[in-house]
Amino acid sequence: MTFFASEIVNGLVLASFFALVAGGLALIFGVVGIVNFAHGDFVMIAGYFFYELYVHLQLPYLIAILLTVLGTAVFGGSIYWLALRHLVERAWYAQLLATLGLSILFENIAQQIWSPNALSVATPSTLQVAIHIGVGANVTVQDVYVFIGTAVCLICLWLIITKWRWGKAMRAVAQNREACVVSGINVKLVALLAFALSTALCGLAACLVLPMQDVFPTVGLSFTTQAFVVVILGGMGSVRGAVVAAVIVGLVEALAAGYISSGYTDAFGYAIMILILLVRPTGLFGDRVQRSGWSSL
Repeated sequence: MTFFASEIVNGLVLASFFALVAGGLALIFGVVGIVNFAHGDFVMIAGYFFYELYVHLQLPYLIAILLTVLGTAVFGGSIYWLALRHLVERAWYAQLLATLGLSILFENIAQQIWSPNALSVATPSTLQVAIHIGVGANVTVQDVYVFIGTAVCLICLWLIITKWRWGKAMRAVAQNREACVVSGINVKLVALLAFALSTALCGLAACLVLPMQDVFPTVGLSFTTQAFVVVILGGMGSVRGAVVAAVIVGLVEALAAGYISSGYTDAFGYAIMILILLVRPTGLFGDRVQRSGWSSL
């Protein structure tokens, strides 16, 4: 029971990371309409941002997180405006090739600046304290921070999407871009805001997971593939579906790693995706995405 509870905790931590990264990817596809194969590299870059702010500049932990999230959002918005906005009306294969090229560019720049070696960030001692949760397992304060940070972020994302003026505009653009243009909505600005918001989620994900995961130039590829598994499972363009799928994939991979082998964790994620797609080819929330282009949290 103790081991099972520990693996459930590990699965929820992994699910929190997946939810942030895949939620941003689903947001990009649903609103902007771009299949972004460089999405995981924004997590990688955010990890380096956080490393420089927290380790080299020795800023306080929370200040470093805040600046990393803001910096990643600005960086992502700039990349979209300078390069990716020209891909919105292009075919999917043009988007694939362009974003793959951008991913390779990011990896090579990271290697030149930080070297190919993995970098790690030591967790603050206050976050290493273990808390007994009463079911034979312990969680660290770091785990609690991950849970709370992810929950607060997803609630804020839901409020932005459903209550904020520009969030409602994102939903409208996802449903019918042409009608939004006719009605006077600044579609280009909405897409820019959506892309910046999605990369801000990458920034937070990097900050929360970096004390538990090394960062190196090619790590973005694994983040991208994991995010696509979650997004496809949840339904392309569905943020809510991405969150639900993140929990499923996170728990399955953690339990598989604990009871079978840690060397096949990604394979179990692919397996659960294939099994569900055999039953629901459009994903868990794909039917709503096909009708409206959007599924809110």
